[in-house]
Amino acid sequence: MCGQVLCSAILAHLCNPILVLDVRNGKEISMRTNSALKVTALAFTFCVVAACGQICAGPGDSESGAALSNKDAHGQLFSRIYGCEAAGTIANSMGDVTEGLSWRQIEQRYGLVDELLPQDKKASRRPQRFGPDWTRHAHHRPPGMTEDGFERHRLCTSAILRKGGRITIDDLARTWIEEIDPDKFGYLLGPQDQVIYNLLKTGLPPWEVGRYAAWPGFIGTSKMIMPIGMINACRPDEAARDALSLGRIKDVQGRPNNYALEVCAAIAAATAEALRPGATVDSVIDTALAQLPLAPRREVEQGLDWARKAKDWKQLCPLYEKRYEGKRISDAVEVLSGGLACFLMADGQPREAIIYAVNLGRDTDCKAYVAGGLAGALGGIEAIPQGWVKTVERQVVDDPYTVSRRTARQAAEGLYEVCITEMQKMNNAVTEMESMIGQRR
Repeated sequence: MCGQVLCSAILAHLCNPILVLDVRNGKEISMRTNSALKVTALAFTFCVVAACGQICAGPGDSESGAALSNKDAHGQLFSRIYGCEAAGTIANSMGDVTEGLSWRQIEQRYGLVDELLPQDKKASRRPQRFGPDWTRHAHHRPPGMTEDGFERHRLCTSAILRKGGRITIDDLARTWIEEIDPDKFGYLLGPQDQVIYNLLKTGLPPWEVGRYAAWPGFIGTSKMIMPIGMINACRPDEAARDALSLGRIKDVQGRPNNYALEVCAAIAAATAEALRPGATVDSVIDTALAQLPLAPRREVEQGLDWARKAKDWKQLCPLYEKRYEGKRISDAVEVLSGGLACFLMADGQPREAIIYAVNLGRDTDCKAYVAGGLAGALGGIEAIPQGWVKTVERQVVDDPYTVSRRTARQAAEGLYEVCITEMQKMNNAVTEMESMIGQRR
C-alpha cells in the first residue's frame, strides 16, 4: 500500500507544471516550468517508480501487476519500449523453430505455430579453406530461448547501457570483444559472429570488419538494430544515421544488390517512428520505405501490395514462395518485405504479426523480429500475450549460452533510461540555442 501511495504522489506532482514532491521529506518544492528541469525530474522519478512497481506487485500478481505497473507507473513510452523488446524476443524464439522451412513444410509438421516451442539442435561442422572450421554444437533450446540474431541485439543493448547514451561503432566493437565468451560460439552465436569477433580481436578497425564478414547482404545486420530505434524514439532520421554507421561491423554499403545497411537503417527508423505518440501502421511503413533506394523499395512495396489485396495472411505464402524460389532465404530485402507485409496484415497487432511471420516460411525468425518488434513498439506491452512474455522472461535468467541474462523488462528499463537521458540532452541544447537568439556579442 505504501508503494502505491508513493507512486501516485510522485506521478501526480510530476504532471504538475509548478510543483514537484521532494520524496526525502514529503514537502513540496517549487520548480520553474523549464523543460530541461521537467525531464530531470522524470529521469529521477523513473528509479522511484520502478521500485514502486516491485513493491506494489505481490507474489500472486506477477502477470497483472507487471502489466499495471508498465502502463500506469512508467507511462506509454516505457510500455512501448518494453513491448518492442519483449515482442522481438518472443518473435525470434518462436520463429527459430520454423526457420528454413517452407510454409507447406511448416503446415505439415506443426499445423499452425502459435506458441513458443522447444527444439533440439544437431551438431555440424563446415570445413573452411582459411581459418577454423564453422562448428555448431548439439544442444537443447527450451521454449523462449533465442538464437544468433538476438544475441547481436543483446550485444547492441549492452553497448548502449555501458555508455549510457547513443553509441559509436567503436563502442559496439568493444562490447563484442569484452562480453563474448569465444567458447560459446556454435551454440547461439554462430560462424558469422565468430568471423566478426576474430577480426576485431586482430585489431582490424570495426568500420572495416563488414567488408570481410560472412554472408553479405543478409538480414543479420538488422537483427541487432531495434535498440537503436528505441533510444532514438520519435527521431527516425537519427536512428537511421546511427544504424548505417553501426551496421558496418557486419556488412558494407554500395556493393551491387547488397542493401543490408539500408534495410538496417529502415528497421531502426521504423522502430523510432513506432514509438511516436501519433504513429500508425502506415506511418511506420512509410518511414521504413523512406530509407530505401529505388530497387529495394519497389521490392518491398510489391509485398505490401500483396498484403493490401489479400483477404487472409495465408494468401501471402505462395506469393512469397514463388517470388523468392531458388534465392537465399536470408536476403535483407526479402525479410523486410515479409516482415512489413505481416505487420500490415495484422494491423499492427503483435500477436497476429508474430504468428503470421512465423508461419510465412523461409527466414521466419527474422521476419517475425521485424513484424513483432514494430508491432510491440506500436501497441505496447499490454498488447502482447502475458504468457509469452513470462516464458521469455523466465528462460533467459539461467540461459547457459547467451551473452546477457538481462530479461526483456530489465533491458527495456535500461533503454528507457537512456532514451530519457538523450531527451534531456536535446532539451538542454534547445535551451542553450534559444538563449542566444537575438543576442549580440
